[in-house]
Order: sequence, then structure tokens, then C-alpha cells
Amino acid sequence: MRRLACISQVCIPALIAGSMLTALPGAALAGGFGIEQSAYYQGVSFAGAAAGGESLAAMAWNPATVSFAGNGLQMEASASVLLLQADVTALNPGTQGPPPGSAQTDIGRDALIGASFLSYRLNDKMVLGLSLTSPFGLGTKPDDQNWAGKYIGVTTYIFNVNATPILSYEVAPGLSVAGGLQVDYFGLKRQTALTVAGSANFKADDVGVGFVAGINYAPTSETSIGLGFRSSIDHKAEGHVELGTTTKEPAQASIQLPEMLSLGLRHALTPSVRLLGEVEWVNWSRLNVIPIILQEPIVGIAPAGSTVGNFDFQWRDGWLFALGGEYDWSKDLTLRTGFAYEISPVDGPTTRLVQDPDSNRIWASLGASYQWDAQTRLDFAYSHVFFENDAPFNRSPSLVLFPGPPLLGTADLSMDLISVGMKMDLYEPPATVPVLK
Repeated sequence: MRRLACISQVCIPALIAGSMLTALPGAALAGGFGIEQSAYYQGVSFAGAAAGGESLAAMAWNPATVSFAGNGLQMEASASVLLLQADVTALNPGTQGPPPGSAQTDIGRDALIGASFLSYRLNDKMVLGLSLTSPFGLGTKPDDQNWAGKYIGVTTYIFNVNATPILSYEVAPGLSVAGGLQVDYFGLKRQTALTVAGSANFKADDVGVGFVAGINYAPTSETSIGLGFRSSIDHKAEGHVELGTTTKEPAQASIQLPEMLSLGLRHALTPSVRLLGEVEWVNWSRLNVIPIILQEPIVGIAPAGSTVGNFDFQWRDGWLFALGGEYDWSKDLTLRTGFAYEISPVDGPTTRLVQDPDSNRIWASLGASYQWDAQTRLDFAYSHVFFENDAPFNRSPSLVLFPGPPLLGTADLSMDLISVGMKMDLYEPPATVPVLK
């Protein structure tokens, strides 16, 4: 593993800017509304992330991988531009409520997302880590807000920020364990749909806590195996329901974000070629039907304690299987590629949300790292994601107060992801005292 030296003054402002970036609204990257964040591991479609290595971002999958960190303080940040096209087509626009709207629109929104990671080695066995990420997020809005599905959904915006301090300990040579605390902000910033009484909005947020745990075993310098776990987090999101321009009453919804288990492998076939693999499980089946409960009455419409709407998921568990490779072209340049197959938590038309028309997907990725100088590494990655063609949906309005006919349709998605990252080492070896002759 490379040991980096002091930091250049030119790179400090760039790292500070990257460290402050967590996530901005955008569509989900991974299955459901999950987000994977690392310019380094994106280049191999996230294969081997839980097994660790040169990138601090591995701690987002397995906290024990922070044991690979060098001396002193290290920092890493990445930013990704997400280019999403999500064309949805209503097959029965004539059955929907007035006024009539177009049958087709694009609900995809481009986005900027990011993540930051820090490590500090306390001694030869213990390392502190900190990740600032956005594990979940979603942002969709139709180009034509008068489209036929406006009674199902117009604007959806989920914002999530997760801070996780970590402590790793090497219990035996090559064997490290780690644990940490998740502090998670979850905000449903806007969920909008049209009704006969006007536009309906639900906005709510909450802060919850959870934990992470992991183990990493490197029996030799060529092989690393890691297993990481991120717990579920309970959120009792409190906010308000707006109906039309005059009604605004407090409401809440309880959501349990899913836990995740990651198993990674990293093996050097030769000094310059490495094979990486990953299996990831996400317990999306926790998301069933989530009611929105009024805390105060909507006069003349609904009493306090009543359910005004539902987030109807009824999802299954999600899986990702990834395989990738790295090749050291030179001492400064490493090339990567990887492929992944992801099983979506959506298993049919009745569980495919119009606001998030997810489907099984295939990742194809390319990446590279360049050692700019002794203390700075630059990462680059590009991925194209293939979705199911003409994925069907069959959804009804989620507002209990205003039932309506189901919307039948299809969705065609295409996603490109371009990421850049930077890792810097702030450790400066102590000055040596000249030997007197």
C-alpha cells in the first residue's frame, strides 16, 4: 500500500469544497432509492468495495476497511454528475381525471451528488474514520406537469445526509473489526400530486440513529475479504399536509430505512492486476404500506388521527452482484472496469412507483486513478446503466381522501454517471536529525 507524504497548498481548497458536498436532489443511483457514492469504486461497478484497499470510500460498505488507511490524517471526496432520462407513458390517459393531459413525459432530473471520507490513524492497531454520505435520495419532476399521471404524482424530492464516525481495531495480523454510529437526517422535502381540491403536498423530516459494523481479513498481501453491515434506521418524519392554498395541517409518517449487508473480495492475480467481486443485499422489504397520519383535523374533510394517504411500496429485497478488475498501467496510472447486475426491489407493475419507476439493471463502468504527486490521487469514472425496456406500472392515487382510477403505463429509463474524486494525505513524516560525522 502506498504511503503518501505532505499536502500541497494548491489542493487544500479543492478538498475542502469536496468535503462540504454531501448530496443534492436527484434521482436514485442504486435500486429503490438507494445511492452508491465513490468515484474510485464506481469504476469497477462497486466490485470489491467491502474488501477495502486504496480508497477510504470503502468504509461506506464495510467500516473495517478503514484499517487500510495510512499514517496520520487522510481525506477523500468525490462528486458525481447524474444524467437521467425517465420517459413515462400512460396507456389509459382518457380514464384519468380532468383536465386532460399528455400521455407521455420525462420525469428524470439531472443531479449532482457527493461524498466525503476522513481517516486518522491513532496507532499501529486503531484507526478513526468518518463518512459523510447520502445513502438514500430521490428527485423526479415531469417536464409536462399537466400530464395524465398528475393525480398519481408530480414532484418527489427526498433528501438524506448520513454522518458515521467509525473506530477500527486490528485484533490479529491481517484481521480487523470495526463499529460506528450513524446519525441520519431524512427529509421528504416534497411529495406533490394533484387532486380535485387542488394541489396536495406532504413535507416532513426527522433525525434517526443506527450503527455500522464490519470485519476485514487479509490473509496475505494479495488477498482481502470484507463483510460490512449497515443497520436500519427508524424515522418518524413529522411535517404537514397542504391541500390547495388554504389548508395546512400537521401530519407524520413512520419510515424504516433498510439495512444493508455487503461481502467483498479483492485478490491480486499479479503485482499489477487485481480481481474484485461484490455481493450486496438491501432489506427493501421493510418498505410496505406507510400511512400518512393527520395530527390535527382538516375541517370538514378528515378528523385528527385519520390516514390521508399512503406510500404504497410493498417492495422485495434488493441484490447487487458485481465483478471488476484493476490494471496498473504504470506506477502512477491505474485503469479499471467492472460490470454489475442489480435486482430491483420492484417486482411488478403494482409495486413500480410512477415517481421512481425502477427495474432490474445492468451496470457497465470504466475508471482510472492517477497519482498526481506524492500526496494526491485523482479518480475518474464513467458508468452507463441499462434498465428494463417498457417496464409496466399499474398505480392508483395515494391520497385516501381522493380515490381515483388506476394509471396504466410503461417506463423507459437510461442513466449515465460521471464521477471525479480526490484523495489526499495530510501526514508529514517527522524531520530526521542529520547524523553527525
